[in-house]
Amino acid sequence: MIISNRMRRRGIITVLAAMVLTMTVEAQNAADIAGMRRDANAGNVKAQVALASRLLSGKGVQANHKEAAEWFTKAANKGNLEAQFNLAFCYEKGYGVPKSMTEAVKWYTKAANKGNLQAINSLGHCYEVGAEDFDRNYAKAAEYYRKAAEKGYAPAQFNLGSCYYQMKGVDLSYEDAIKWWEKAAAQGNSAALYNLGYCYLHGEGVDKNPDKAFDYFRRLADAGDPRSQFEVGKMYAQGIGVGQDSMKAMGYFVKAAEKNYSPAQLALGRYYDKGVYVDQDYEEAARWYLKAAQQGNAEAQYNIGNMYFHGMGMTQDYEEAFKWMEKAALQGNASAETGLGICYYYGYGVKRNKNTGREWINKAAVMGDSYAKEVLKTLK
Repeated sequence: MIISNRMRRRGIITVLAAMVLTMTVEAQNAADIAGMRRDANAGNVKAQVALASRLLSGKGVQANHKEAAEWFTKAANKGNLEAQFNLAFCYEKGYGVPKSMTEAVKWYTKAANKGNLQAINSLGHCYEVGAEDFDRNYAKAAEYYRKAAEKGYAPAQFNLGSCYYQMKGVDLSYEDAIKWWEKAAAQGNSAALYNLGYCYLHGEGVDKNPDKAFDYFRRLADAGDPRSQFEVGKMYAQGIGVGQDSMKAMGYFVKAAEKNYSPAQLALGRYYDKGVYVDQDYEEAARWYLKAAQQGNAEAQYNIGNMYFHGMGMTQDYEEAFKWMEKAALQGNASAETGLGICYYYGYGVKRNKNTGREWINKAAVMGDSYAKEVLKTLK
């Protein structure tokens, strides 16, 4: 293809324009930060909060959590609600200050006493998770969640529903969980929508209704949520709540897998491994198994180890097989425990050690792995 001088000049002009725009934006950001810093030093509380927020996020300036916390502290001590909330957040996460749930609760409480619903919800979270310097208290957590939930704050409505579902600080009640999740879902809370889909799929707190479950999951899936894309894929694959459609199932599995959702990557690996919905392709199976395995998925770690062991879709490599089998076995995967035991017993990818091998295989057998029981019969 011949590129004309006019096209070449147009490309150069486009690049130069982009460079000029970048330099202009950077110059404007520098001027904004300088102005904020000047006003903050002069005691302007709004400028202190604005500067701290930019330093915390790194927007238009190099992030500096320590300095951000210092400015939040100055403004918080003057009673600024936004600064009090953000300083609490810094203490909760350890951003620019020593991590301290006690300090986080102190500052969240100041913001909560001014009616800040996000702070009230955050107090609930602090009591729910606890920390070394702060005792967990589920009853207190539910109490704070309820305060914000009753005022219509969707995240707190979701959290209170979860308290009822998990019996944290309140009596177990799937019905109450559903009630609060529905309130949160009505405001578009994605976590609540997902949980409602799950409940309707399994009949927890409501009559089982796969059609309704599918509608909840698809709403989230079409908005790009990978967990829901995986659920929709499974429902299409099995014909649950919707007509069976293998092509659509694979489409949703791929969408979720490409967003690095490991259960979807594992599923795609299985389908290519076994030739389900697609032509059997060991190389493609290994590619998806490896992606899931690298995220710590134990079953995928075993599967990729097994493929390395047998040279399926890749060059046979006993050392790699041993590495992945060990990772999965240490997570309690029984098939991997058997595989690891075989590697040790016969010296595949590791120095031979019959006793260690037998121990791993016996452990898998105790876990109920049928292949381990068969292998034990052959060992001498």
